[in-house]
Amino acid sequence: MKPKLRTALYFAGAIIIAALISAGVTMQLYNQNRKDAVMLSTDEYAALTDILALDEIISDIQSDYYYDAPSREALITAAARGMVSELNDPYAQYFTDEEYQKYLTSISGSYDGIGVLLGQPTEQGAEILDVYENTPASEAGLKAGDMVTAVDGMPTANMELEELSTLVVKSGDESTELTIHREGEDDFTVELTSARINVKHVEHFLYNHHTGYIRISMFSGSCAEEFREAVKDLTDRNMTSLVVDLRNNPGGLLKDVVSVADTLLGECTIVTVRDGKGGEETYTSNKKGVSVPVAIIVNENSASASEILAAAVQDNEAGVVVGMTTFGKGVVQNTKRISSNGAWLKMTVSAYYTPGGESINGTGVTPDIEVDLPEEMKGTPIDQLDQEQDAQLWAALDYVRELAGEQ
Repeated sequence: MKPKLRTALYFAGAIIIAALISAGVTMQLYNQNRKDAVMLSTDEYAALTDILALDEIISDIQSDYYYDAPSREALITAAARGMVSELNDPYAQYFTDEEYQKYLTSISGSYDGIGVLLGQPTEQGAEILDVYENTPASEAGLKAGDMVTAVDGMPTANMELEELSTLVVKSGDESTELTIHREGEDDFTVELTSARINVKHVEHFLYNHHTGYIRISMFSGSCAEEFREAVKDLTDRNMTSLVVDLRNNPGGLLKDVVSVADTLLGECTIVTVRDGKGGEETYTSNKKGVSVPVAIIVNENSASASEILAAAVQDNEAGVVVGMTTFGKGVVQNTKRISSNGAWLKMTVSAYYTPGGESINGTGVTPDIEVDLPEEMKGTPIDQLDQEQDAQLWAALDYVRELAGEQ
């Protein structure tokens, strides 16, 4: 068969297959009344047979199911989610387009929601890391340290953070029911009505006219630009040392943490990302960076992008890491649009390695100076900690001030 004819026939076959999936029609590969045939390899025919089986299941459900059958779209979504769950990848997820847009909105810094910062879900659920002021969550009395065990009746244990975000981000006037576990109390539920939430991911100020302090709550939205502006402001005010607080920061986007590291560090390697096929990409800093002593504060809720920045500072000897061992999420996910239905597929496609060549997945970043908070202060939002009792902050301040010769 000539190449052009074979290409044309493959193209015709693709059109027929697409029509089969969308309309449920039956395709006859070979027409006895014509001499033309669509030639498929064994693998191609096997793949087509699998698709036909899926289409047959959908048709049988819609035609024979006793109760009200879900729509074809709902069944395809369920099948896609079943395939993703088979990966046993805790970070993989299938989004409808609506769900994905809600997730993007939730990390933008301005969204309709309830006003909480949630940590990476574990077997116990999702811990509330922060409750923003003047929001539905604060008005309902929710507290940092509360554990969200269910949203609208759906258990949150081991749920992917992005999926959880889509459940709590709803348009104005829609309500969300949270099931809360609070230490020393019976579990309870609270119903919250969404409101407009505006969040800045970076805050900064100057201690004692010398030591700069920058807290990053999440690597998303405009955080990279906010960080650059914070460094510039502190530099213009003649800071002689710097503390960057990443406690309770659950991570965010790779491009944002790379941009932040590029601002903070001099010429060096930030992180290397390796895929499963042997390919790799190394991200480097090519800027001057800050020229003062630096300390990074982390805790057990500092994850993903937070760990990239902490490890980059540590391995490049650009400063010290203070606090407790971090969460240990050292894999990278890619989100790809499914062109046929506008949905989105997110799955782990690579792992990141520190400048020293180490993977921290499952182990975390071990601090240079290990300091824990007093037991009674654990669970308190970082911006509400009593600074006089914040042992982690003081350990960081003491370190950078000594190097800078501050009093």
